[in-house]
Amino acid sequence: MPGSDDRTRAFVYDLTIAPLWCECFDRLLTETVSLPASGRILLVECGTGGLAIELAHRLRETGTVTASDSNPARLQIARDKCQVAQLDNLYLIESQELVDNFTEDGYDLVVGDASLLPTTALEPMLAMLRERVGEDGQAVVYVVSRGSFDEFFSVLWEALYECDLAETLATPLEALLHTYPTLSDLSDQAAAVGLRGIHITVGKEIFKFDSGQDFLDSPLIAGYWLDRWLAIVPPAHIETVKASLQAIIDRDCGAYPFEVSIKAALLVGRIEPPYLTDDEDEADEEAADDMTDDDDKINHDDERN
Repeated sequence: MPGSDDRTRAFVYDLTIAPLWCECFDRLLTETVSLPASGRILLVECGTGGLAIELAHRLRETGTVTASDSNPARLQIARDKCQVAQLDNLYLIESQELVDNFTEDGYDLVVGDASLLPTTALEPMLAMLRERVGEDGQAVVYVVSRGSFDEFFSVLWEALYECDLAETLATPLEALLHTYPTLSDLSDQAAAVGLRGIHITVGKEIFKFDSGQDFLDSPLIAGYWLDRWLAIVPPAHIETVKASLQAIIDRDCGAYPFEVSIKAALLVGRIEPPYLTDDEDEADEEAADDMTDDDDKINHDDERN
């Protein structure tokens, strides 16, 4: 059973992270993917159940939604919401149950949210989604792609310089900047687990913070990202670097909010058909080759915006 701290964090997630972070990916899903009007849907890392409940309402008379989350406290909030909504076509299961949860013909739509997970979790999630999508279904995954949080990384470099750590941490910082996958990286990983017809849509989302302290203390940054970013800093220097980050943000932004942007990526794919014609195989290869060009196009579009 989740403890009181786990429940508190789950409630914070439901009140602040879900509407601030998760809904931008959910919106990208509904704007990009033709959601099935009937059939079976699977959600992996469903959070506190907002999207699961919305989809279950849509399929109330025509289909079912199965959802799972790795955090038991978040899943319990989703169960409470489901009970209030009185949805008998929504099934919420533990992560371990998901391992053994196979539908013979697969799901018509499987959606996995890897946006708040470490990047190492992406490939296993893609493999899981591929195993569970039906022959005519779609697999979708939410990912943070390359170019996200660049505004913060610029401030971090300056803070490390002020703390006489820039030279020592130059290599780890460069590796940190390349943590998030490019579109071609995403395409390669999806293809490696057997997904085909891969399409990636990217939306730019901006988050605003009133001050440096507001940024460092926000549930989104402090709860999910800051420790990962500062893992390259020796423990004895963490508080000094944090103080420098706050001072630089306040100095540079003045009376204006500190804005941080992400590249919210939505990857959509299907399983490989039993027989692939030469023309279809060639088309898939050409689509993969075009991913690098798509990266350049998105970067160019961002510059114009």
